[in-house]
Amino acid sequence: MKAPASEAGFSLIEIVLTIAIIGVALTVMIAAWAQMAKRTGDPFFQAKAAFLGQAYIEEILTKRFDENTPVGGLPACTATNCSSALGPDVQSDGSTELRSAFDDVDDYNGLVETPSENALGLVRPEYNDYQVSIVVAYAGGDFSRPAHTAKKVDVWVTPPGETAIRFTAYRGNY
Repeated sequence: MKAPASEAGFSLIEIVLTIAIIGVALTVMIAAWAQMAKRTGDPFFQAKAAFLGQAYIEEILTKRFDENTPVGGLPACTATNCSSALGPDVQSDGSTELRSAFDDVDDYNGLVETPSENALGLVRPEYNDYQVSIVVAYAGGDFSRPAHTAKKVDVWVTPPGETAIRFTAYRGNY
C-alpha cells in the first residue's frame, strides 16, 4: 500500500544528491569570491600609480628640451647642436649628474627608482614598493618631422605585485 501524499518525503538518494550539488555549487562560488577578493586592491594601486606617473611626467616636461637649449627655449637646438647622447650629463670628473641636478628632458633617460623620489631627491614614503623606469628617445619621426624636433618620454610605473603601467608624453623642441 502506498503512503498518502501528505506523508511522502525525500528518499536518502535524493537527499545525498541535493547535498552533493549544493556542495559543488558552494565550492565554485567561494572560489570565485576568493579570486575577486584578491583583486579588490587593484583600483587603489592603479590610482596611486597614475598619480605617480603624472608627477614624473609633469616634472620632466618642465625641464628644457635639451642641454643646449637656452632657458626660454629659443632659439631651438638643431640637429647639429642638440645633444647626441640621451641620459644624465657627464661631469668634468667623469661622474654622471645627480637627479637633483637634472635640467633637461633627456637627463631622465634610463632612470630607475625604487623607492620613488621627488625632484629634490626626497623619498616618497607612500610609494616605497613602487618602481619607476623612464625611457626618453628622439621622436620627431612620430609626427613626420626631423628626429631632433621632439622627444618621447615613457614613464613605466610598477605597483607592488602588479604589471607595469606606461605613461607617455612628448616634449617639442621650441
